[in-house]
Amino acid sequence: MRNLRLAAILTIALTATAFAMTRPVEIGGAINAAKPYGQGSLSWLFITAYDASLWTDARQWSMNERFALTLVYRMSFTTEELANRTIDEMQSVAPHISVQSLTSYRALLQRAFPAVKAGDRITALHTPGSPVRFFHNGKLTAESADPAFAEPFFAIWLSPKTSERKLRSALLRLPK
Repeated sequence: MRNLRLAAILTIALTATAFAMTRPVEIGGAINAAKPYGQGSLSWLFITAYDASLWTDARQWSMNERFALTLVYRMSFTTEELANRTIDEMQSVAPHISVQSLTSYRALLQRAFPAVKAGDRITALHTPGSPVRFFHNGKLTAESADPAFAEPFFAIWLSPKTSERKLRSALLRLPK
C-alpha cells in the first residue's frame, strides 16, 4: 500500500512539473509574458501525448493578436504521423479548405514537424500579417506566408469546433 501511495505522489508531482512550462526561447522578443496564458494536456485514458501552452501578451486571446502555441511531447511521433493528424484536424475544423491548399499545407507541415520524442518541443508563432513560424526545440524549421493557413491550423486547438474541447478550455481559460 505504501508503494502505491508513493507511486501516486510521484505521478502527481511529474504531472505538475509538466505544467510548470518555462517560457520558450523561440518566442524571444515577440511575446514578453512570463507565464502561459493557458495550458493543458492532450490525453487519452492514461496516456498523455503532449502538454500544450498558449503564450500571448494580450489581455484576451484573439487571432488578431500575436501569440504562440507550444507543444511539449510526452511520446514519440514520426513526421508523417504529425503532418497527417494535423491535416485531418484542419479538415475537421475547416472543411472548406481546398484539396490544393491541403496538399500545400501537408508539404509545409512535413518541413515544420520533424519526428519528435518525449521532451521535444514544437512552437508555432502567429503574428498577424506575418508568416506563421515553426520551431523545433528552439530552432526555426519552417514558415507559412499563406494568409489562409493560420486560422485553420490554430483552430485545431482554439476553435469551438475542435475535437479536444477540454484542452481548448484550458488553453483559453474558459469556465468549466
